[in-house]
Amino acid sequence: MVRIKIKIISESPKETQKIASFFMQAILKQYSSKQNGLVISLEGPLGGGKTEFLKGIAKFLKLKEKLFSPTFLIMKSFPCKTRFFKTLWHLDCYRIEKPKEIKELDFSEIIKNPQNLIFIEWGNKIKKILPKNHLKIKFKITGEHTRILEFHLP
Repeated sequence: MVRIKIKIISESPKETQKIASFFMQAILKQYSSKQNGLVISLEGPLGGGKTEFLKGIAKFLKLKEKLFSPTFLIMKSFPCKTRFFKTLWHLDCYRIEKPKEIKELDFSEIIKNPQNLIFIEWGNKIKKILPKNHLKIKFKITGEHTRILEFHLP
């Protein structure tokens, strides 16, 4: 199995959003509808750029609703219109202590739907229940506004 790892440096929140836009463009060009939804785990420290990245995704997808981190809600869905995806799911597992807490929110049903695009902040907290073929993006703080985004693609 070939695995790909790509590192990109972002020097501002605006640049992180632009990187997200390029990422989403690539996904939409390369993606072929599978049996399950597309799961992307976002991992890194507080202030690492995960939510900023998602704002770039939302901007690219032209979501009508403003995207913010659903730390207290845990999960939020947004209608989106792409060739493959009809719903963007944004999960924030920061407050999750055990993966079963997410399972109780019908997570397995959400990831089964091929029309779902699922971004999970703090996805490393529930890695035991993530599908094996999920994508992972690690965020690393290297300066006041500088981040390294490391893309792990199956």
